[in-house]
Amino acid sequence: MYEKISEPIDVIASFRNQKMEPVVFKWANHHYHIKRVHLIHSERIGREKFLYFSVSDGANAYRLSFSTETLLWRLEDMAQI
Repeated sequence: MYEKISEPIDVIASFRNQKMEPVVFKWANHHYHIKRVHLIHSERIGREKFLYFSVSDGANAYRLSFSTETLLWRLEDMAQI
């Protein structure tokens, strides 16, 4: 079951083959190293475009969002695997 978080995070991302993928994110003074990106999708809300990344670190699954307008990252949801 996913738990709603919706908090800002810091992210280190990789840019390969014209794709952006998060590699590490920092939340609540802890670094989470992403082992797998499961799904990437986008959504428009008004003029703002959001990219959503469903990722996991081996212990938990996370849904991260990135705003192409504000360039801010958020941890949207989290679930134990």
